[in-house]
Amino acid sequence: MKIYKFLVVVISVFYCNTFAFAEDNAIDDDIIDNRVIMEIEINNIDNSNGNIMILLCRTQEEFLGNAPSSFAFFFPAKKKSVTAKITIPEGIYAIKVFHDENQNKILDLNTSNHPTEKFGFSNNFFGRYGELPPYNEILRKVDKNNSFVKIHLR
Repeated sequence: MKIYKFLVVVISVFYCNTFAFAEDNAIDDDIIDNRVIMEIEINNIDNSNGNIMILLCRTQEEFLGNAPSSFAFFFPAKKKSVTAKITIPEGIYAIKVFHDENQNKILDLNTSNHPTEKFGFSNNFFGRYGELPPYNEILRKVDKNNSFVKIHLR
């Protein structure tokens, strides 16, 4: 049952979000003054098929898939690793990533409901098999002094 809940949450989070290249027309002036260029390196990519999907969550509700993620991005996959620069407001984020090899914008599952595409989280923290990691374990502060994030897919 835990595996099923995990997969439903992961699929709903990735499916319900609109993926775009750093486009957000609703940013107010205070947030614009506090923007930072986050450099994110995603590694352990098996092939160059599809895209790398990146979700930045500012609340636990977003992380659990109960609300849309604050920011969502995608970049073409490259075998081994991808490094991207994203302009975002400074803040604390839970970062979720997956390799969408077939570009269907969802994390694909096998008949046993286990992911068939690689995924990862900020701080490279993984929960127990079949469960999301604890929200507070993957929170990552992103500001001018802490703007590099490295995520290892598995």
